[in-house]
Amino acid sequence: MTVMKFLIVPLVLVAFSCNICESFELERKDFESEKSLMQLYKRWSSHHRISRNANEMHNRFKVFKNNAKHVFKVNLMGKSLKLKLNQFADMSDDEFRNMYSSNITYYKDLHAKKIEATGGRIGGFMYEHANNIPSSIDWRKKGAVNAIKNQGRCGSCWAFAAVAAVESIHQIKTNELVSLSEEEVLDCDYRDGGCRGGFYNSAFEFMMDNDGVTIEDNYPYYEGNGYCRRRGGRNKRVRIDGYENVPRNNEYALMKAVAHQPVAVAIASGGSDFKFYGGGMFTENDFCGFNIDHTVVVVGYGTDEDGDYWIIRNQYGHRWGMNGYMKMQRGAHSPQGVCGMAMQPAYPVKY
Repeated sequence: MTVMKFLIVPLVLVAFSCNICESFELERKDFESEKSLMQLYKRWSSHHRISRNANEMHNRFKVFKNNAKHVFKVNLMGKSLKLKLNQFADMSDDEFRNMYSSNITYYKDLHAKKIEATGGRIGGFMYEHANNIPSSIDWRKKGAVNAIKNQGRCGSCWAFAAVAAVESIHQIKTNELVSLSEEEVLDCDYRDGGCRGGFYNSAFEFMMDNDGVTIEDNYPYYEGNGYCRRRGGRNKRVRIDGYENVPRNNEYALMKAVAHQPVAVAIASGGSDFKFYGGGMFTENDFCGFNIDHTVVVVGYGTDEDGDYWIIRNQYGHRWGMNGYMKMQRGAHSPQGVCGMAMQPAYPVKY
């Protein structure tokens, strides 16, 4: 699938101020020789507490050199976008994609066929006639977003996006922010493929069919597929009443939805610019691949000196991006949005 590649309050600027937190700085002298590059690699390994045996280090050093050169080159271009040598710096793009991406399109299409066959329970678009949309909003500032999580080496982004969206709407409706179990969704939602991939809409269906989803303390995440271990008795669960799709390829409709709650979106995440994102605005001119293979949550929007933006919550841990977040261009020339983020947004409903 081909994808076309903040007036903001001071509080939102503060949220983005530590945009290279725990970053790994590069200097021109690091690229003067093979020896200086190897010293850079060892320094990076120590910084990220990554251990490789001698043979593996030799092979991965070749990948690391190319990645380091790309990061350094992009950061010299004078763009808003800044990259950093994060924990993925000695992984190739193909290796990263095979380990962290999700087969979103397959499970989305499979889910759509089942919805069509059964009639489904998906609603319309409840925010269609919403008025007085604020010029900016950040659900983190409203206490509706949990701390950044880490999906690890598992294509479970679809479960994380669904759970994060449910955590947020539960807080908005009840004023209670709880951390819910991605692992229960991963293990027990048989419509989807676990670490091989899935789609957040079918995760919402799973929650509706299974009396909600339990809290994370009852069913912790361990980065892999396991047997479904449903807990009974006094098991605390959070429930939803349905879910809705945002109209496709319509960033203004997405803005209406995000003004009321965080929204799950599917995006293309291929290429080194996305993998090594460290700060600044990720725009339609920056490469994120051609295939929808990842899901994240839009937790706000605004405007700053770089222009209109979305606040994207990822689940690669706090060392990726701006403490786990990305500032992505809002109002792209392509109706699909940057990285295809406007193609298939959805959100859970809770009355």
